[in-house]
Amino acid sequence: MSAGLFCVGVAGTALTPSERRILDASPPFGVILFRRNIESAEQVRELVASVRERGARMLFLDQEGGPVDRLAGILGPFPSFARAAAAGQARGAGAIAGAALATLGFDVDLAPVVDRAVPEAGAVVLRERSASADSGEVIRAAADFLAGLHAEGIGGCLKHFPGLGRARLDTHLELPVIPDERHEEALDIAPFDALMTVARAVMVSHAADPNGVPASLSYERATVVLRDRLGFEGAAFSDDLEMGALGAFGGLSERSAAACRAGCDLLFVCKTIEEYPDCVAAVERDVPAERREEAAARLEEYAAHVEALKRAARKEPISLSAVAEGVRRLRDVVG
Repeated sequence: MSAGLFCVGVAGTALTPSERRILDASPPFGVILFRRNIESAEQVRELVASVRERGARMLFLDQEGGPVDRLAGILGPFPSFARAAAAGQARGAGAIAGAALATLGFDVDLAPVVDRAVPEAGAVVLRERSASADSGEVIRAAADFLAGLHAEGIGGCLKHFPGLGRARLDTHLELPVIPDERHEEALDIAPFDALMTVARAVMVSHAADPNGVPASLSYERATVVLRDRLGFEGAAFSDDLEMGALGAFGGLSERSAAACRAGCDLLFVCKTIEEYPDCVAAVERDVPAERREEAAARLEEYAAHVEALKRAARKEPISLSAVAEGVRRLRDVVG
């Protein structure tokens, strides 16, 4: 069923009766939590368990550190990716993020960001989420972060393909258009090309090409460039389909079907779970069965990859206090 191609968000710190009914009726591939869902360690573990009871395969979190830090209220502030990379501590940052997620019951960290920190564009919009303006430095830092995550049994995801480094607008709010500049595009894509086989997952952004089509809805970007040109065989995740950048591209159900047709395998509906059943129906109705089966197979392969990471990392559980101490030490080293 097409529900297995979705990752959805929930409203609060515990499932509501309505959310339980929706998840019971259409168990998604994943559920993603945000700061609004996180109050304490025990509460998070209970919410994770409740979600799993309803058939969700995997639990996702954005835990980059710095500007995107979902766990600061539990474990103290995590250093940003940019600061960790500058201090040569990207692997340590990945490891402590991985340890935190594993201890709380998550499977996947939607990190690292491999967009370039281009002056007056990505460096301003993304701030310290980006490691560097230099593709080579981004690749080294992201490879280290991924290695740290993987060592703790947590999957990662490269974002935001084909690169937000030259975007001058925030896709959460508006639709940026990326100029067609061959050399700059090659620099944007280089980190994805270098690391996609290791990460096994790539998040497709909503940044538009000069024709005004967001990458997440573009067969040219999400399939021709990512699959045919670069040879990516892993799972492609859409960015949140509720973002402002997609405001002119139909309702949420229409966007879901369009993103799946374009080549996104996992479709993120991060806020309005009430619309999720309609999104499932639209994908079932408007996306060819062959494409849906292809997406499901890629997600199965990614799930198997994460399970292999967990088996390789299996060891004595780390206490939450030990993780918090690791965060503090990392913060002291990074400065």
